[in-house]
Amino acid sequence: MSATGGTHWTGRAAVVLALAAAGLAGCEYADDVGLSPAASSPPSRSYPAKAPLPARDPELVAAETRNLLELGAILGSPEGLLIGGSGGIGDTSSGGFMTSGVVTRAGQYTVTAACIGAPDTHLSVTQGARQGGTLLELSLDCGSTAEARVDLVPGSVSAHVVRYGDGVPGPGTGAVAGIRISFSGPGQ
Repeated sequence: MSATGGTHWTGRAAVVLALAAAGLAGCEYADDVGLSPAASSPPSRSYPAKAPLPARDPELVAAETRNLLELGAILGSPEGLLIGGSGGIGDTSSGGFMTSGVVTRAGQYTVTAACIGAPDTHLSVTQGARQGGTLLELSLDCGSTAEARVDLVPGSVSAHVVRYGDGVPGPGTGAVAGIRISFSGPGQ
């Protein structure tokens, strides 16, 4: 008997090698010549081509681009920015824009929002139910900036700007909205 397990180890090794050889015997290998068509796997399932997305109206794209540039100038880029973003709100009758982020430091934050190209919108800032739920709701008159302060705690925060479906100005206007949430200082 040897120090590595004697005859038991030798028998087990032989069984493992025999199983490996049996498993490899059923495998197919390709070389530089390749496999014959009969030996290759069946062709993959083909799916019908998707119709391309409709092109956006160039005038609408130009209006949205102009409005986003104006919105960026109005909102600026405040110091201590936690989250911010902007996007279109006018392509559906209940269009809206949302952005979210994670608060790592509790304190008071300044929420700045604006919209361009629609008569008005509605802003809401929320944290999960454990962090306080809805913290701020404001009606925004588009073309001007609205600003408010909220106390935020660590956790996720979301800000939504929604244009309710009043039919005015309607789909395809290039209306946009933007939100900035920045740290103001310690909470109250």
